[in-house]
Amino acid sequence: MIQKILVAVDGSSHADHALAMAAEIARRFDADLAVNHCLIHGHLPDELRALSDVEIPEMPPMSLGGASVDYQVPRQALESIANKLLENAADKARKAGVNNVTTSWGAGDPAQVILESARNAQADLIVMGSRGLGDLKGLLLGSVSHKVQQLFEGSVLTVR
Repeated sequence: MIQKILVAVDGSSHADHALAMAAEIARRFDADLAVNHCLIHGHLPDELRALSDVEIPEMPPMSLGGASVDYQVPRQALESIANKLLENAADKARKAGVNNVTTSWGAGDPAQVILESARNAQADLIVMGSRGLGDLKGLLLGSVSHKVQQLFEGSVLTVR
């Protein structure tokens, strides 16, 4: 019996599909749903930058000796974006009929953040997208979903 589901969200289309699937499973089993996000370090992908025009003011491109300079996103802005992303995901889950939705975010290695959150939530099932916003890094270092599947003691559903 599935009683608690953790779904990982990062603003990608695969995560949106995972959220919809997790919400449907939670609704059908009357299970609790824990929505989790891992803060992205460094440069913010365009998909998440669009979520927060207020927290991240537009900065003009800059170049030094012909080389362009990308801006690091302040942690406060990342936290604000995480909270908005989680709030939106929780709203979608509730609208899909899930009765009990909680949210959390963490910082660090995404696979480890997801695993720790699943343990804290006592999740029976982790639902996550097959690809997130870090596709290139995943190809080089191994995907987050693969790491979670290998290390989680419960069931993992990977959604495309």
